[in-house]
Order: sequence, then structure tokens, then C-alpha cells
Amino acid sequence: MDYSRLLVFTILLPFFGAMLIWALAPIGRQAVRATALGVSLATFVLACILAANFPAGGEGEFAVIAHQWLGAESGVNVQFAVGLDGLSLWLFCLSSLLLVSSVLVSWEAIQERSSLFYAMLLLLTGGCLGVFAARDIILFYIFFEFTLLPLFFLIGIWGSEERRYAAVKFFLFTFAGSVLTFLGLLAIVFWVAGDPVGTGELNFSIPDLTAALESRPMPPSLQLWVFFGLFAGFAIKVPLFPLHTWLPLAHVQAPTAGSVFLAGVLLKIGTYGFVRFNIAMLPDATSSFVPVILWLAVIGIIYGAMVALVQTDMKRLIAYSSVSHLGFVMLGLFALNRIGVLGGTLQMVNHGISTGALFALVGMLYERYHTREIRAFGGLARRTPWLAFFFLLFTFSSIGLPGLNGFAGEFPILLGMFQAAWTAPEAWSAQYLTIAVLAVFGVVLGAWYMLWLVQRVFFGPVKEPHHGGDHHPAADLSWREVSALAPLAVLVFWIGLWPGFFLDRMTPTLDRTVAESLDHQPADEAEQLASGSARAIDAAD
Repeated sequence: MDYSRLLVFTILLPFFGAMLIWALAPIGRQAVRATALGVSLATFVLACILAANFPAGGEGEFAVIAHQWLGAESGVNVQFAVGLDGLSLWLFCLSSLLLVSSVLVSWEAIQERSSLFYAMLLLLTGGCLGVFAARDIILFYIFFEFTLLPLFFLIGIWGSEERRYAAVKFFLFTFAGSVLTFLGLLAIVFWVAGDPVGTGELNFSIPDLTAALESRPMPPSLQLWVFFGLFAGFAIKVPLFPLHTWLPLAHVQAPTAGSVFLAGVLLKIGTYGFVRFNIAMLPDATSSFVPVILWLAVIGIIYGAMVALVQTDMKRLIAYSSVSHLGFVMLGLFALNRIGVLGGTLQMVNHGISTGALFALVGMLYERYHTREIRAFGGLARRTPWLAFFFLLFTFSSIGLPGLNGFAGEFPILLGMFQAAWTAPEAWSAQYLTIAVLAVFGVVLGAWYMLWLVQRVFFGPVKEPHHGGDHHPAADLSWREVSALAPLAVLVFWIGLWPGFFLDRMTPTLDRTVAESLDHQPADEAEQLASGSARAIDAAD
């Protein structure tokens, strides 16, 4: 089988599906929903075929295809180039899975303009698939910017009362940052093109640029400026504290499917960009920025958790939990050691599963009661036991209960941070250790606010919101809602009990990325380990 063509077809299928839905709009909502579900299932199946055939422990990229758009005659090498590697594989698959869940949770919730809604959802998915598969900077940036438009309309048309303000704020924040990111990417291209042993051609191939910068790195001063440009767009996308202010509003105002996709996939574009470009291409600047980013990450962990503790709206609480959890991802990535980067990359997927599912469950509660106020609920486990079961499961996943996927990501992240403290030069060791301890405290806070939410909503005396003086006990989850959550629940146990299946396919790609950055640390690893051991011996004496 030609997997490269299959990859291209998988990326383009949601776009074709959106056009088909637009054509079927006059037929009615039922046909539109069925078509959206069929396209989403087909996209997920194709992504699973690609993942099943991805070589465990294999080197290089998988299913690569490149079609020349501008070539040697123009002096500009721009390609339609796509492929998968250990960094992008599981994010690609997660995007296709959350599309299925998003279609199912929107089945009854979207009554107006359903054809436009599902078309936007499919276009958003196609853009995300393209971001993770792109192997050309221009193609990456086109998909990166394209994802803004469908989500802008999803929030602005089908959101809550302040939907227009939330949509505009989301768009302006992310667009402003992405312009600086594009300038940083262009600076990399022009630097490589100016290589005296090169051809002078403007080459936009991401693998070629990465290889060229390994052999001829940018001067450290230039790297700092380029790093800052890339940082602006990716940090807003994550979002990294203090650039997070657009996120809670966007989540609260977005429809359920928009929140599922925003938390599950779109935030990971920022962390993905940091690994693909900042860490891989700018090792000297990465080394210089590490302390700053680690402090911002741990501040985000504590701040997000503390603010989540005082929320009265379930959706806003989970939105602030995303700020906290993405801080853990950044902590693992910028620990810049193997265990931390592996944990951070796996936690990108874990967060998408658990938080995407929690947003879906809050949406299901909202469909039944038309409120998200925590104080309005109590004892729902007696009324809706299946809903309570799934909410408790994904809560345990979110707080990192051993045996579930959250633990498989958070534990390596914390190990990586403590290892970074142990191996860091003397000047940074105490800071890194403080950051690691604060991160552990953040785990405790995360368990506090999530278990408090579950206890208030699902246990204790039964309390349900009333509407107009009439009270009708809510129905438990339907087969459609269980179908939206069941695959995510399977992954919670699969990753938690067998993380090696996923890590084996990530490791070769991430090893190469981390090795390049470690070569540019203030001291090499051997010196750091020796320094750490000497300090331990002195302490023992």
C-alpha cells in the first residue's frame, strides 16, 4: 500500500467532506449529520491504518510525499510535502478521533445552520491534520493560520452570550502572535540560504532546514531574536502564562465541540511548534531561554490550579485546568532531557483525551439542565450513573491516577524536571529544584479542584436545577453519547497500562531533537552528572 498517498487522502478527506455537506444542506439536518459522521469515521479509520503501520523504533519519517510547487528555476523551493514522524503521529491520530467525538456530542445540540457548523468542524480538523503532517514551512504556516478561521466562526456563531467578543479576542491574540512566528521562520530560511557552501536557493523544507542548522547553526545572538519571534506565536497558542487570558473566555463561550477541539488539539499546535522549531532548530537560544520558560510554566501550573479552585462555572474551571496542565507539558519539554521530553510529548496526547472528554461531559450536562453552575448540582450519580462514571474516570485521568494515562505523562515529566535539577550547573540547580517541587505541589492542587468538582456535582444530597417550576429527572447517557466517550476511555487505560506502545514510536524522533539541544547546554551531560554526584557526596559528608 502507498501510505504516502493514503496520508494525503486522509488530510484532504475532511475538506472534501465539508464541500459535500455544503452541497447536501438543502436536503436537511439528518443528511448533514450522517454525512459528517461518515466522513469523521472514515478519517479516523485511515489515521488508524497509518498508525498501525508506523514502524516502532523506526528512524526517519513515514509516508512522506512531496510535490514541487516552486522549484530551482525560481530560486524558491516550496513543496506540498507531508509526512509523519514520532512527534506528529499521535497528535495526527488524536485530531481524527476527537472529530468523531465532536460530531457525536453536537448531534442534538446544534439545531440551527447545522450544515455550516459541521462544515466548519471538518475544515478545522483538516487544518489540524495538515499542521501536524506538514514538512514545508509555507505549508505549515498556511495550515497553522487556516485553523483560526473555522474556530472563529464556531465560537462567533454557535457560542454563548459573549461569543462575538470571545471570537474576536481569540482571533486577534493568535493572529498577532502568528505573524511574528512567520517572520521568525522566514529568518531561518534566509539564514540557511545565505550559507556560502549552499546553493543560495530559498529552501522551505523543514527536515532540510533542521539538518542545515545542525551543520551550520545561527549565531547565538540571532537565535535569540528568532526564538522570540517563534515564541510569540507558539506561547499564545499553548497558552503559556501570562499569554493565556483569551483561553478561559473562548472555552466558556464556545459550543461543546469547539471546546473539545480547542482543548484537545489546537492548544497542542503551540507545544508541537516549540519542539519542531525552537528546540530542534535553535539549540543555543533554547538553552538561554530554558530558565525563563520553566518559571513561566510552573507559574502557569500554580496559577491555573489556584484560579480553578475558586470557579463556580464547570467549563471555566476545566479551562483553567488546561492552563495548569499545559504548564506541565512545557515543563517536560524544556527539561531538555530524554525522560522529560518523552513525558511532555505523551502528555500532549493525554491532555487532549482527558480534557476533551471532560468538556464533552460538561456539554452533556448543559444539554440536560441548561446551566453549568456547580452550586446548582448535587448527587447526580443517583440520577445519571453512567455520566458520573465517565466523569470520575476522566477526572482520575486528569489528576494522574496511577494506571491511567495522566500518570504515564506526568510522572516522566516530574522525573525529567528533578533530573534537570540534579544535572544542572551549580548556578541553576537550586532554581530547577524549586521549580520541580512547585510542580509537585501543582499536582496536589489539581487533584484538589477536580475532586472537589466531582464531590459537589455527583455526590451528596440530590440537587437538580428546575425549569419554570417543573422538574423532570434527567436521562442518563444515550448510546450516542457513550459512543463519543468510549474510545477516549479505552485510550485512558491503554496509555496508562501500556505507554511503551506509544513511546516506542516517539523515541527515535525525540532523541534526535533532544540530542541537538543538549549539545548546546552550558555544560555537557557528563560534566553535569559529575557535578551532581560531587554535590551529593559533599552533602553526605
